[in-house]
Amino acid sequence: MRAALLALLLVAACGPVTGPGRDTPLSPASLPSVPKTGAAVPAGGTAYDNRSLARLFTALTHDLEWGASRPHLVRYEAPVNVAVSGPGSEHYTRFTDLYLAELRARAKIDIARAPGPANLHIRFVEGRRFDATFPGISCLVAPGDLDWEAFRRDPDTLGGRGLETGREQVQTTIFIPQTAPPFLVRSCLLEEIAQALGPANDLYELGNSIFNDDAAHLWPTRLDYLMLEVLYRPELRTGLSRQKTEAAAFRVLEAINPEGRDAPPIRFAAPRGLRGWRTQHQEIFSSSSSGRRSMKAARSASALAAQKAPGSAHHCHSLRTLGRVLAREAPGEALGVLREAARICAAAHGPDDIRLSLIALERAIALHRQGSHRLVVRELTTHETKLAGYGHEERLAALYNLRANAYLALQQGAKSFADRRLAREWAAYAYGRDSEILARMDEAEGG
Repeated sequence: MRAALLALLLVAACGPVTGPGRDTPLSPASLPSVPKTGAAVPAGGTAYDNRSLARLFTALTHDLEWGASRPHLVRYEAPVNVAVSGPGSEHYTRFTDLYLAELRARAKIDIARAPGPANLHIRFVEGRRFDATFPGISCLVAPGDLDWEAFRRDPDTLGGRGLETGREQVQTTIFIPQTAPPFLVRSCLLEEIAQALGPANDLYELGNSIFNDDAAHLWPTRLDYLMLEVLYRPELRTGLSRQKTEAAAFRVLEAINPEGRDAPPIRFAAPRGLRGWRTQHQEIFSSSSSGRRSMKAARSASALAAQKAPGSAHHCHSLRTLGRVLAREAPGEALGVLREAARICAAAHGPDDIRLSLIALERAIALHRQGSHRLVVRELTTHETKLAGYGHEERLAALYNLRANAYLALQQGAKSFADRRLAREWAAYAYGRDSEILARMDEAEGG
């Protein structure tokens, strides 16, 4: 039973697990007291040249991730009143309130959950239809006060085209499937609320940011809060052209970001020649992809990045992803890929970057597959604090379960029991106390 449980947790670390046929919300447990999370939130700094930060700000607010752009700056011109509704939404109102308080304090935005009329709607919707309509997508944001059924029937017009053509931002809707595990709901709230405020772009080359799409930073970084603060300064307003946006952003940055004077520029431009790379990555963890198709897509994306953008953030992400897929099927090959991933990611993002700890967890999974139990313990012990500091809750559940199995194989029963308890607590928080994962953990302990 323990082997089956471990396999389930390792699969879950790649994406949401809700159980076959489930279409009811999962109930999150309380946040475990050990280890303390969030020590690195918000991460990063703002000591980048203000002119380059102004260009970044313009790219985040005027460009869209699929290559389109919008000619005018778009933001809320009224206080942002947030409404959270739908099955299971009551589990996340406190978390939402705490996050909105962070946005008020750090980005100086007038935003709060309000009982009256709202202009930012967070709607929990039917999980099965969401997954069928948007396979491989966790959640999404679209302009307007949108009904789920209407949006589901015509997402291109109401979503992407609405972002491209909209000249003002009066209403916004975030859709979250009600069957998503709690860790994924919290991650969606963090990223989609930030993007609903105006920055609609994702830049893989921007390592120190939530506006990245590689799920390394789950909470906005100091850089992200700075970008949001700039957006809601009075010098910026709806309708500014791209040129005027960049000029106004630079003036604001010079006033509020003294670290950006005489500082090195920030790098965020994507390398050329990576057409098709994003689509390949979306294929890897799509619910409609077979194991063979996922592996093929991971290898193709990695080969393309190595050829066209060696040493880049895209190369780092491709190697991380390929190693993650291989760790479960070809652990020997995975260890080599992940070793190269650690080298490339350290060069692209810095030697203390959170991605190195995420890579270490994948290495531990591959080592477990090989039966290298002492190496599993050694690999994980040095990265436990880092994963907790950045709030990677489902990865902590996988870490403790892996290490508990390693200790058990090494006949260290007391340590195995302690880690098994932590694995259960973090699994309940990350996946829900009524999740299939927790039920199997209880079954394993009972057996």
